[in-house]
Amino acid sequence: MGFTLKIEGNESLFYGENIVQMVTASLDTPNNVRAKSTQMCLTLQIAGKLQADDNGSLNSQTVKLFEWSMIPPEEEDVYRTVTVEFNHGGQCFRRITLDTAFVVDYDERYSTSSGVGDFFMTIRQKSDVLKGAKVEGNLSLSVGSLTGGLDTLGQCSCTVKKQATENNR
Repeated sequence: MGFTLKIEGNESLFYGENIVQMVTASLDTPNNVRAKSTQMCLTLQIAGKLQADDNGSLNSQTVKLFEWSMIPPEEEDVYRTVTVEFNHGGQCFRRITLDTAFVVDYDERYSTSSGVGDFFMTIRQKSDVLKGAKVEGNLSLSVGSLTGGLDTLGQCSCTVKKQATENNR
């Protein structure tokens, strides 16, 4: 299974399986509800490898994720369209699109034993426009749908879960 991550706002960013290593999708609702809650959060947790540019530059394409996380809430580009595809056997097993997504948390871990390091980010759909999020499954994978081409597919792990939490994030 391979993952692609596309982020669209004032700039378009694309990360393929050589970067994205793990994705968790969850719909959280408070534990104390007795009926369907209006306090739902659709969250993507994404982990991947930090990428150094081929030309040896210290600034890489993955630094743009960190920069997005630091945009203040009053700026327009804080909300972006995020599309994650889970690809397997030449097919798009699942495509999740958040049309008004923002970064909740962003972490980088650097290591001398595992290359440059890793990033971990939590992205959430803005709660008042939850209906704008789309989940699609078993789609034909076309070269046009993948900016990075078919060479971005590879072996990774994927977890899709529904988890109830008491705190409304």
